[in-house]
Amino acid sequence: MPSVLVTGGSGFIGTHLCRHLHDLGHHVISLDIMHTDSHPWECITADIRDNLQFDGIDYIVHLAAQISVPESIDNPDVTLSINVDGTKSIISAAEIAGVNKIIFASSAAVYGDCEDVPISERAPLIPQSPYAVSKIVGEELLLRSEIETCSLRFFNVYGPGQSSEGGYAAVIPAFKKAISLGKECTIFGDGTQVRDFVHVRDLVQIIASCLEAKNLPGEMNVASGTGVSLLELVETLNGLNPEMLPPVFAEERAGDIHTSVADISLLLSTLPVGEMIPLKEGLS
Repeated sequence: MPSVLVTGGSGFIGTHLCRHLHDLGHHVISLDIMHTDSHPWECITADIRDNLQFDGIDYIVHLAAQISVPESIDNPDVTLSINVDGTKSIISAAEIAGVNKIIFASSAAVYGDCEDVPISERAPLIPQSPYAVSKIVGEELLLRSEIETCSLRFFNVYGPGQSSEGGYAAVIPAFKKAISLGKECTIFGDGTQVRDFVHVRDLVQIIASCLEAKNLPGEMNVASGTGVSLLELVETLNGLNPEMLPPVFAEERAGDIHTSVADISLLLSTLPVGEMIPLKEGLS
């Protein structure tokens, strides 16, 4: 089986992906700035901006990044250094080593508050944060590479093991943590914001399919294609947790997008996606 290097392999998505690829029989190598647990796959502790060597690697899935929108607004230089310089470093090392393919974790944030909903890959890119800018630059760097690449524009990924501390896409774990502590869920804004949630189990299967697929597009949305407002999310959680307290509302955060729902027709025509996990089931 091919060897796959996963940058950010000890993160939320990275850990799920490494486990899935390992179970499929791939030789998996996790590269991360810190590994805290032991795993049956190989782990390399390094910064993606280091002078790296990827000899013998067939595929790279580049997940490592500074992922918080608020953090990117407060510290744009750090975000651009990790997300842009780090991606340049990964591409350079991959080209020298003759890696066959790079799959890049981009983001729905590149679209900003798009007027066309659902959002297709042809929509204009209107970044509203340094984080979004860093992902657009990353996509462009990949397009200029001599290696086959595909930038997967993740919408709101959720599932077991996701951090509940801040971050743009962490609304579900933040709400679930509040419920477990007997506290109110905090909604930033009026709750009418719409998100497209995709379970991490579906996501890693899609990434694995990309490794074997031929003629991938340069960019592709990865989502469920279903929009859910934050108020609807609270209602669903309330159905699963009748004891939960009513939510409280706070001021909308800078850089947050109001409506983010994907057109996934390209995804469905490119890969054998199958039936995705419904939100209620994924939250259970």
